Amino acid sequence: MFYKPSKVAIFPQVIKSLAVTAMLGALTACGASSGDNGEPLLTNSNNKLPSVNAGPDQTVKVQSNITLSGSGSDSDGSIVSYQWTQTSGKTVSIENPNRPDISFRAPKGITEQQITLQLTVTDNEGATNTDSLIITVVPMTPEEAGLALRKALKNAGYLAKVVTLPPKPDRELAIVTVEGIDTNNNGTRDDLEHITYQGLNMLKGVNLDTYNHMISIINMIQPPAKAVENSISKIAIYCSYQSLPENVKEKMPLRFVYMLVLNTQPRKTAHARSVMSAPRDLGPELCEPV
Repeated sequence: MFYKPSKVAIFPQVIKSLAVTAMLGALTACGASSGDNGEPLLTNSNNKLPSVNAGPDQTVKVQSNITLSGSGSDSDGSIVSYQWTQTSGKTVSIENPNRPDISFRAPKGITEQQITLQLTVTDNEGATNTDSLIITVVPMTPEEAGLALRKALKNAGYLAKVVTLPPKPDRELAIVTVEGIDTNNNGTRDDLEHITYQGLNMLKGVNLDTYNHMISIINMIQPPAKAVENSISKIAIYCSYQSLPENVKEKMPLRFVYMLVLNTQPRKTAHARSVMSAPRDLGPELCEPV
């Protein structure tokens, strides 16, 4: 009587378990092992993660200039790259984001806001690490906003870089005599220099020559302390004024310049007594070279 072996049933779960065991054995044989998350990890690398420090959190005013100094180090190698990125908040423009030290301007706003920046460092074997910091941006007080506006107006324009104004005179001293106060002794009253600067500084295309040209016209209009007959020529003033840029003449018409210079009755009287007679209707033809 022959023995006939019976069939043995192998459950699908057992087959799957054997297959997984075989696969892990093969990976181990190839020099790899499995990490906690089930992904294979190289066992032949002992590289340590680099250290990174983005710096402390900060609180700043809106529109203020901010400089951050991040750092990175690697105990078993070197840092080969830095990268700053913004991860939240109103977008800011970062200068040189691939350097440890960066600069940018805080965003505008009328309420408190926060922005988050992240610094990523990479070592010479490709390992990376990150650190973040939070910048809280607070609005200005009304006093701070007023000061910032005055500073911006003072520094705006071309003339702010090339013109040194005399001290702003006391109004009573400015009008006490025909000449007024001329602190820097350039022949022009201090108050007129300030008005000329303010009128021209924000105009497009105005330069130092334009400013000096206007000062020259003002000096021609100003009467001397004692009226000297025919010392002031309306024709010379008119012709000099015509060569100013059109946008300057629109901003400061000649009648307006006269009004600024002759702003007291004694000055009007002295000017009238010393002016050279001229045709009633001045025209460009009077300025043509002979």
